[in-house]
Amino acid sequence: MMALSEYEKKTLEQIAQELERDDPKFASKMKSASGPAKARQTAFGIFAAIVGCLVLLTGVAACTPALGIIGFNIMGAGAYLATKRLGSPRMRWRPSSSPSIGSAELG
Repeated sequence: MMALSEYEKKTLEQIAQELERDDPKFASKMKSASGPAKARQTAFGIFAAIVGCLVLLTGVAACTPALGIIGFNIMGAGAYLATKRLGSPRMRWRPSSSPSIGSAELG
């Protein structure tokens, strides 16, 4: 990763100030979406998914369906937490400008 030059830092700070002045509601929303909280949530989700997988395997090995179901649910919840991204931009479908994508040509 490359460090920003002084000019780039000043320009970025100026853009941030203009954003706060023009749209304070959006600027406060962007400030509240902190990186460490998302990283902590992702790490907890991965941990929960691993624990759920272990509980599921234990239930299978012990021939206990209830334990397997509980493990599967824990694993699913952990995977959901690990992949959940609050405040991230949603992917939007945009039509391609290339005529070859999306159209089938039969020769």
